[in-house]
Amino acid sequence: MKKLIGIVFLTMMMAVPAMAQATFGVRVGGAYSCLVQKVEGLYESGARFGFSVAGLVDIPLYKRLSLRPEIAFTNQGGSFISNFEVDGARNSLYKCSYYSIQVPVNLAYTFIFNEVKFGVFAGPALDFSLFGKMKSENQHVDIQFGQTDDANLKNFDLGVSVGLRVDYRNYFFSVGALCGTLDRRAIKNDGESSLYQNNVTLSVGYMFR
Repeated sequence: MKKLIGIVFLTMMMAVPAMAQATFGVRVGGAYSCLVQKVEGLYESGARFGFSVAGLVDIPLYKRLSLRPEIAFTNQGGSFISNFEVDGARNSLYKCSYYSIQVPVNLAYTFIFNEVKFGVFAGPALDFSLFGKMKSENQHVDIQFGQTDDANLKNFDLGVSVGLRVDYRNYFFSVGALCGTLDRRAIKNDGESSLYQNNVTLSVGYMFR
């Protein structure tokens, strides 16, 4: 992970000379998020709807290739089954809603057709969880990110971001997926599977050209 963060940092440093041509923008969108786990050999997901608000910058690198990092405030979560014992009962269903700062660092390639631009993008994404709520049948509590004395979640995730974008003049529409690669369980009990956070976001935005 340290190597990947170092590569991201070096890429951004290489892009500094191109900052003079950088274009800034904002976007807002709805997010379909889910927590995915493997139960008895089958992948299951519990989903919910949230939102994502972000500021971004497009930095030209070479011809139609650009670096497109952003900083997003995201509401995400989902539901999952835990074997953690609550009031003498196990296999409880937990529902989560929490807020994170996400930092995707995407490489984008753009195809131009008259006034319309079509783009594809992909790259690593950092996710720093801030605060949120978790509820089960017997309790409704704040998520204590990183603590291992309950059915809590880790406070950091490393994801992979991919998506499509369509620009018309200063406006754009995008659809992006962010798939977590790290197990989000703060503690894993016997018989529990790994838990991953995935999001799909539909956004509209504006570039300050």
